[in-house]
Amino acid sequence: MNICVVGNGNIVKRFLEDVQSIEDARLTAICVREASREKGAALSEKYRIPLLFTDYSAALLEPSIDTVYLGISNHIHYLYTKQALEAGKNVICEKPFTVNPSETGELAALAEKSGLFLWEACKIPYSPTFKTLREQLPLIGALRVIRCNYSRKSSRYTDFQNGILHPAFDPEKAGGSLYDINIYNLHLTAALFGAPKAVHYYANYGSNGVDISGTAVLEYDGFHAVCTGAKDSTSPSGVVLQGEKGYLRLEGPASSAAKVFLSLDGDERCILETPDNGKLTEEVKEFVRQYREQDRDACRKMLDHSLLVMNIVEQCLR
Repeated sequence: MNICVVGNGNIVKRFLEDVQSIEDARLTAICVREASREKGAALSEKYRIPLLFTDYSAALLEPSIDTVYLGISNHIHYLYTKQALEAGKNVICEKPFTVNPSETGELAALAEKSGLFLWEACKIPYSPTFKTLREQLPLIGALRVIRCNYSRKSSRYTDFQNGILHPAFDPEKAGGSLYDINIYNLHLTAALFGAPKAVHYYANYGSNGVDISGTAVLEYDGFHAVCTGAKDSTSPSGVVLQGEKGYLRLEGPASSAAKVFLSLDGDERCILETPDNGKLTEEVKEFVRQYREQDRDACRKMLDHSLLVMNIVEQCLR
């Protein structure tokens, strides 16, 4: 897989770092805005990336590139993904995949028609902690309550309070706590339990109408999931799955929790500790495997999951 990385933000830097150890994943090019040329050149030098572009259209014409990784603002995920697919490139697009299920469905259909691979870069379904939760879930009996909390005050929040608007708090650019941070809780819940019967969203809104924090309640048969995300405040983050025989607990946010605990009859013990859970390595390894083995069924399955999550997001925002 010969990858062109698009963007130069923090998530791109993490991707560049984590992909180094993955066999058959080659960093072929990086594409940044003209205004970010110096930053792009520095990343190109640091990670030994042969090609540097400041024109996305030109990058898509490069024959040595077969896959594009998009680490860009949420609101342009759809456009950049569509352009890459139309140019015959596979796409790895950061979460949130798009801003609504209609866009997700259109892109999935385009990828299918074009015989290309399309993935959402959300590490949760590929992480060791998720796999442990799924395997151990039967031990805690009938589920009753799920609590997911990812609350971290944004470094941009003070600017927002002072009238300086960054994309993270711009509703016109798919900013806000639901798209940016609570999406991880939705991914975890949907990956474990599928589509909810009903969705309710209770948000705190900023002066421009963006949700700066909020709680989504997902109703299932016999239990409900309470998913909280906040960019205006901080608290200990974590996940608890409560069953009639015990509970499973993640220490830390769903996206990067390093420890999984199991409690049966009040006896809590750590059953998994994985310090690398915050890395992007596992998801990219799986993308490379699917591409190498042409495992389109696995790719379609994860696109169905991405579509489900976007349907939940849409229900939250109604």
